[in-house]
Amino acid sequence: MPKPPVKPPSLRSEIARRAVEAGLAGWFAATALSQHPNATLDRLRQYDRFGMLIPNWRFFAPNPSRHDYHLLYRTLSTSGDQSQWLPASEIVERTWTQAVWFPRRRESKAVFDLCSQLALYVGKMGEHVPRSVPFRLLRDFVRRHIQEADPAAWPTVRGFQFLIVQYSGHDHSEAPTYLFTSQFIPVAAPAPARQDAPAQAQQEETAA
Repeated sequence: MPKPPVKPPSLRSEIARRAVEAGLAGWFAATALSQHPNATLDRLRQYDRFGMLIPNWRFFAPNPSRHDYHLLYRTLSTSGDQSQWLPASEIVERTWTQAVWFPRRRESKAVFDLCSQLALYVGKMGEHVPRSVPFRLLRDFVRRHIQEADPAAWPTVRGFQFLIVQYSGHDHSEAPTYLFTSQFIPVAAPAPARQDAPAQAQQEETAA
């Protein structure tokens, strides 16, 4: 018995198939080119707005990271007392559960990237470093950490400084390098509580 003739694919399904093939081929090419040491090829990542489509596997090449950064801060109270240097970021001990759920990894990676970027700006921008994006992000990160670490003491904080230290991790034979110390950053005083209209009118009548 002869087999029934195979129905050729429709034009619409053929176009869809070719479009999927072209998209996957382009994705593969963009991923492969983005791993090249030449930084000009990183322009392809501007089309990946969420940073999830084009992976980056160049962490250990061509220049492997051999140091880590430690972000410290100290505060100045309204009474003039200055605190010791305290950590604003710390390395969390790894556990097996972090293979499944480790949201703080994003925070530590962001601090690492900001510190390394700011270290590059120190030699290029000079006194204009406080205008840079890495400086402002680290400043706001430290300010939020101080406020959340001790909310009760936050109203007494007049200002703070932050310090970036580069160290070699587990190799204690190498002395840490102090890369950048910010200037004194004042903390804006909270606005005074606004009195309600009746109470304010009563005070004005009493004063009169």
